[in-house]
Amino acid sequence: MVKPKLQAGLKLALLSALAYLPFSAVVPQAIAQNATIKGEVVFTLTDLAGAEMLAVAKDGRHALVVGSDTATLVAIEDDTLSVQGTWTLTDEFFPAGSTEAELTGVAISPDGTFALLGVKDSDEANVATFDEVPGKVVAIALPSLEPIGQVTVGRGPDSVAIAPNGQFAAVANEDEENEEDLTNLDNRPGTISIIDLRNGPTRMTQVEVPIPPDNLPFFPHDPQPETVRIAADSTFVLATLQENNAVARLEIPSPLPSRLTADAFSVKNFDVGIRTGFGLVKDKAGEGSCRSGSYDLSLRQEFTSAREPDGLALTMDGRYFVTADEDNLTHVNNQSYEGIPISPHGTRSISVFDAVTGEFLGDSGDSIEESITALGLPQRCNSKGPEPEVVSLGVVDGRTLAFVAIERSDAMTIHDISDPANIQLLDTVILNPAVIRADQEAGFEPEGIEFIPMTNQVVVSNPEGNAMSLINLNVMAP
Repeated sequence: MVKPKLQAGLKLALLSALAYLPFSAVVPQAIAQNATIKGEVVFTLTDLAGAEMLAVAKDGRHALVVGSDTATLVAIEDDTLSVQGTWTLTDEFFPAGSTEAELTGVAISPDGTFALLGVKDSDEANVATFDEVPGKVVAIALPSLEPIGQVTVGRGPDSVAIAPNGQFAAVANEDEENEEDLTNLDNRPGTISIIDLRNGPTRMTQVEVPIPPDNLPFFPHDPQPETVRIAADSTFVLATLQENNAVARLEIPSPLPSRLTADAFSVKNFDVGIRTGFGLVKDKAGEGSCRSGSYDLSLRQEFTSAREPDGLALTMDGRYFVTADEDNLTHVNNQSYEGIPISPHGTRSISVFDAVTGEFLGDSGDSIEESITALGLPQRCNSKGPEPEVVSLGVVDGRTLAFVAIERSDAMTIHDISDPANIQLLDTVILNPAVIRADQEAGFEPEGIEFIPMTNQVVVSNPEGNAMSLINLNVMAP
């Protein structure tokens, strides 16, 4: 195994790159006015075997990062990250009928003694014919990384979460087929698996819960759950239905029945709507009017897109949920929303909703793209812009903050969402200074993010860079 190392000169490169920019270009007005909480990248762990998604133990001292066929246990300290061990997926844990598989979602138990890993069929023959077989969830002990259990779930497990009470886990079975043929009524619908953990990770059972078509504005015959999160009191599960532009809420009965059945759970869907934004909408990253070294803001245009959230997070009190509005496939499939044409440009925002009613409460407006262009970071102007991917929430200095991985810009934003109707951008943290004004695509493409309340830190997984970033949060005196 190649020993992970600190990315050379990370902090120096960032400071050097920014030194040549005028202050007004470096710090957008929205940031300068609210820079009471800022983030600083203090360590970048590179040469990981895979860094798609991650989970952090409750004590905040360890993370498990997964990608490709490898799970890596990482120790988290004040200003460093270090590898403690790895586990490689072997064929005995492949889904039945598959000759190749990959790790997707990951979650760590509340007591920190084990983790659950999503295992998805990636057999080329199956994928090419849209005949993906049902996936698995594998349990591994911590910190030994020894496998201790497995259970078959639905097709395409994409995200895993363990309830805070430790009694069950939820899995988003996306069952992704032909992305350019989502109107096909023969497509298989995705499901949410509920895994019974009351007998421990060595004796897991599960049930697949169907998602009803009600209140799905797009492709109601084919719900595709992407990210699952569980309320702090373990009473409900939320799942983003990205391609459907919705969020599903699944109620957990109390107590759980002795044997889990699908009809024990009720599911309702929230339509998350559309947004009209104002930004750069032409050319690929590093080309034409989308060159990060010379953005021309006079070329910005108005556009309307569906939110199509990928990532999702819940406030600790369970009152609100926050979505990372990535956008994806409504335009590709020639969709409109209540007669309004949908663009391919993505809403480029995070949004806050009432977790009980699904009512929209507010979003971040154009603040993400404004900060990205001001800092000279890349984005895909003609397709989803900076692309907010995933989100984590935390309370710092009495304020509820959203930490957002910005996939196409190699960045993390920090928003104050304490007042959902007045979301404020506090800081944009650059994860990869090599891309500043470099007229090139992102090199890290962050996909996983977790806030650590014990230490006011954030960790981010970056699959394209096979890297993991450690960000310390600093509260600045007013």
